[in-house]
Amino acid sequence: MNNTKLDYISIEGFKSIASIEKLELHPINVIIGPNGSGKTNFIEIFSFLNAVRERRLKQYVSKSGGAEQILHFGSKTTENIKIAVSFCEKTNQYKLRLGPTMDDGLYVEDERAFFWKKEKHDRPYEQKLSQIENGWEAVISDPNCIGAAKQVRDQLRRWQLYHVHDTSATSPLRKTAKLHDNAFLRQDGSNLPAFLYLLKIKHPDTYRMIQKTIQRTAPFFDDFELNPDQLNEEMIRLVWRHKNSDQYFTASSLSDGTLRFIVLAALFLQPSNLRPSIILVDEPELGLHPHAITLLASLVEQASQETQVILSTQSSLLLDHFQPEDVLVADRIDGSTRLTRLKTDPLKSWLEDYSLGQLWEKNELGGRPMRE
Repeated sequence: MNNTKLDYISIEGFKSIASIEKLELHPINVIIGPNGSGKTNFIEIFSFLNAVRERRLKQYVSKSGGAEQILHFGSKTTENIKIAVSFCEKTNQYKLRLGPTMDDGLYVEDERAFFWKKEKHDRPYEQKLSQIENGWEAVISDPNCIGAAKQVRDQLRRWQLYHVHDTSATSPLRKTAKLHDNAFLRQDGSNLPAFLYLLKIKHPDTYRMIQKTIQRTAPFFDDFELNPDQLNEEMIRLVWRHKNSDQYFTASSLSDGTLRFIVLAALFLQPSNLRPSIILVDEPELGLHPHAITLLASLVEQASQETQVILSTQSSLLLDHFQPEDVLVADRIDGSTRLTRLKTDPLKSWLEDYSLGQLWEKNELGGRPMRE
């Protein structure tokens, strides 16, 4: 059993989300919807929980512009942010309630962790967590927390939200990385050469799979030339070799789409013991060739056998490669985000003649701009 599987999530009062009640999460969760519908805000809740776990709640609020920017339509409309998550068929659960402070911050009003050993007990054990640091940070942010809180902390440990949109000349993706920064692939891909170097040395089969997958979208690509910098062995660059040539190139010579695909291939093909427990990606199809989008869908499907995947997309082509039950439709109704999971049966007759992407374009699935 995957003990990091997220069963459902409930959210109240977070940004554009007024209320989402026990939304079930599947192995694959593809979120579609118009701009401004709240797709990114839903994905952002996972970054928010990650900040809570890492004792960065105060920092997150500050960077977001204060509590008034996080509370749904501000504190005059929303008194609290409430989040509840359940893991592994309710074996572990976590509930968090946050309220605004006078100085535009957020503090922990209530925090509870649950553990349920179903074969012995008819209901879960509840651990009400005492506030720390005057409520500024959550108890699960304490590495020394115990009991159900520790188990929840461990569950949240490896959620990662990836943004690989920035492929400009000054992008972290095109810069030199620290050689030993390789514990996991960073959210912006800034340690990509160090991570690939680790895979080449410690996981050569995975590395070769990534190499061959990249070659399917970039036939000119032969292999990476990954070695510590000779002038500074603590650093490493993303150097690659062109086919039928002894010429070497750096990341600056790669197109935006090729560079993004390399990051995505490393993300989804990495060994399961290194992979995040939940992979979240915001619009991964940006800049990709249609053939690369097809390959991306197969990478998502493969990774989802062991790891939950949540991604948002504006691509009808990417949507074509998934099943209706994989899809969550985001609509903004009365100023609030609403998420609805598609079902096959109501679409069965449509799917005989059209793909999911075509049905979305024909406005048969929702997730299109509408008047409020």
